[in-house]
Amino acid sequence: MIEHFTEALVINKGDSGEADNLITLYTRDFGKVMARAKGAKRIISKLSAHLEPLNFVSVRLIEGKGFQIADALTIDRQPLLRNTPEDLLKSLKLIQFINEMTVELQPDYNFWLAIKKAIGDLVDDEKNLYRYLLKILGFDPEFAVCFFCHKKPVKCFFKEDQAFFCNQCGWKIPGNKVISI
Repeated sequence: MIEHFTEALVINKGDSGEADNLITLYTRDFGKVMARAKGAKRIISKLSAHLEPLNFVSVRLIEGKGFQIADALTIDRQPLLRNTPEDLLKSLKLIQFINEMTVELQPDYNFWLAIKKAIGDLVDDEKNLYRYLLKILGFDPEFAVCFFCHKKPVKCFFKEDQAFFCNQCGWKIPGNKVISI
């Protein structure tokens, strides 16, 4: 078993058995990681408050047959305690984007820095934020053409098919799966 200490953003928290949680983290050193938090659902658990979505945590992971969270300590509780409900919705949309657009164990330090800045500042111009994140992930909208009509400029990105669309063609795609850029 190997111990790792790293910073992470808690993306998702799900059930795993009676007393355990399955936590999705985006870590500085490993990228996206699914880790089990043993006993995190118990009333006396020290981990549960730290492992809430949108928290930046310092985490100790034990690597064996997968990852297990041994310790977690909140570094920054963003934006749950000090921002508006609109900022909370923007943050939840952002972590959903991170979860859908990344694969496990593919670290990207530049993407990590962009996430920290995006959650910390909650940039007012969401379109530029997503354009920037897509560019880091290798989907540069500047060089993209519409999937249907092959015209520029593109105005939205469909996460499921990882395709760009112009204004005229974007309306054909279901709204909750499209990101305006």
